[in-house]
Amino acid sequence: MLLAAPRFALPETVAEALTALAERPEAVVVAGGTEVMPDLLWRNRSAAGFVSLRRVRALRGSTDAAGDLVMGAGTPVAALTSAPDAGLRAAASSLGTPLVRTEATIGGNVVSALPYRNLLPTLLASGATLELSSATGVRTVPFDGFITAPGRTRLAEGELLTAVRLPRHAGFADYTKVGRRNAQFVATVSAAIVSRHGGARLAFGNAGPTPLRSDAVDAVATALLDGQAEAGDLRAAVAGAVDPPEDAVASADYRRHALGVLAVRLVTRAAVDAGMGS
Repeated sequence: MLLAAPRFALPETVAEALTALAERPEAVVVAGGTEVMPDLLWRNRSAAGFVSLRRVRALRGSTDAAGDLVMGAGTPVAALTSAPDAGLRAAASSLGTPLVRTEATIGGNVVSALPYRNLLPTLLASGATLELSSATGVRTVPFDGFITAPGRTRLAEGELLTAVRLPRHAGFADYTKVGRRNAQFVATVSAAIVSRHGGARLAFGNAGPTPLRSDAVDAVATALLDGQAEAGDLRAAVAGAVDPPEDAVASADYRRHALGVLAVRLVTRAAVDAGMGS
C-alpha cells in the first residue's frame, strides 16, 4: 500500500522541501544529522518522520550580496573554516572533528538553539541576520533574539531557515572557548568579538539560556580598547551581565570567571591587531 505522505522525504528544491514539511508538520528537518541523530540515539527526542535537505543544492554555498556574506543554511561547517570572516573561521575550525565539520551545517548549528554551540556567539557579535522561507515568501530577521530558550527559536510553523547573512567588515574578529579537554569538546563557555570603527562588540556562549551580548559590556570593552578602562573593569562588567548555568561540567561561578577572562583576552587581541597593544 502506498502512503499519501511517506515518513521520509528527500526534496531537491526549497519549494519541494516546504511542501514536504507542510505534508509532514510533525517531521524532523535534517541536513547533516549531527544534531538530530545523537538526540534520537540518546532518546532525547522522537521523530514522526524526516524531511532531509541533503539534495537541496540551493541551500549550500556562499555568495556576496549587498556587502553581506550570504551562506546557505545547508553549507557544511567545513566550508566555513575558509570563510573571509576570521571570527567565523575560528568558530568553525574548533567545532568537532573533521568528519563532524564535513557533515554539520551552519543551519543545524543555529536551529539547534543550544547556548554552547560554536557558531552562535560569532553570529551574534557580527550582527547576523537570518532568511526564513515559507510558502508565503521569505522574511529576514535578526539573529539577535531568534533563539528564545535552549532548543527553541522564533521559526514559525512551516518555515525553514534557508540562509544566514553576515555583514562584511574590515575590522578585527575572533572567537575562543574553553572546555574540559584540549581536543574535541563542547564549550564550557565561549566568546566572540567584532571590533570596527573604534568600537568592540562581544557575545558569549553558555553564559545564559541563550547566546548573550550586552551594551554595557561593549561600552567597557570599547573603553578598554581605547585605553580608558582596565581589564578588571571588563571582567566586572561581564560578571554582572551573564547568567551562566551550573551543572556537572562547571559551576556558575567558574563560568562567570572564565567568561571575563575570555572577554579580556579577545579585547587584548583586538588591541594588538590595531597596533594599540603588545
